[in-house]
Amino acid sequence: MANVVFRKLSGLAGALVCASLLAACGGGGGSPGVSPTNPDPLTPKAASVAVSSSSNTIAASGIDGTEVSITAIVKDGGNQAVPGAIVQFHSTAGTISNSGAKTDSSGSVTEKLSVKGVTVNGVSQPSGLAIKISAGVQGVDNVSTNTITVTTQ
Repeated sequence: MANVVFRKLSGLAGALVCASLLAACGGGGGSPGVSPTNPDPLTPKAASVAVSSSSNTIAASGIDGTEVSITAIVKDGGNQAVPGAIVQFHSTAGTISNSGAKTDSSGSVTEKLSVKGVTVNGVSQPSGLAIKISAGVQGVDNVSTNTITVTTQ
């Protein structure tokens, strides 16, 4: 009888030891991977981009030094700044200095709009050209953004 009890207790003890070892192993760490329900954790969680400019007009001449500063501020769904987001500016004309720059710790990035060399319908540096500018965040779909207009004069 003592033999039977000893076998049962040793079997139970062995099972407890195995269960304890498995529990101590944890979840295995590492990346769970990327899927539609589990987006890349390295992609910023941007919800909106607010675009503004230092001026509503820009010299049609395109002479160096006549550029206009364009700023984008990226925020998440809780209206908090998103640092490290790669901002892609979009404009209907002209050149933006460094589309693809990362936001700073306040979620902001500022670049320059230039109209140097802009030609529309054969007219070089036309006056009265309305340039529409917006921005998005690389790797993030459906980001809310505004569109601003800077007009050449």
